[in-house]
Amino acid sequence: MKVLVGIDGSDHSTWALIEAISIAERFSAFVKVITVYTQEKKEEAEKILQKAKQLLEKEKIDCTVLAILGTNPSRALVDTARNESFDLIVVGSRGLSSAAALLLGSVSKQVVSQAPCDVLVVKK
Repeated sequence: MKVLVGIDGSDHSTWALIEAISIAERFSAFVKVITVYTQEKKEEAEKILQKAKQLLEKEKIDCTVLAILGTNPSRALVDTARNESFDLIVVGSRGLSSAAALLLGSVSKQVVSQAPCDVLVVKK
């Protein structure tokens, strides 16, 4: 089983990672963690991934992490899942301001509607 997790450093994405670890332990799954960053936030993205990798390695999960330069996390998740044949995408649920949500939609909503595989939206 292959599990893809999108993280951004928020509490919600940390909860998604913890849930992905739980799934990986139960099903001996491979986990890939990605974060999408803009040029000025490269160091922050690297720190986020370092923390995620530490959590995964502590639990002895077969994993890889990747920082993707860009502005569209939902597209990065969907494209990665499609191109690398993932079985599950795990994302956190978090709200945007109502105006932004009307215009853009949340990352989790976009992933659910476009993903080529099952999606788990983690709410805590």
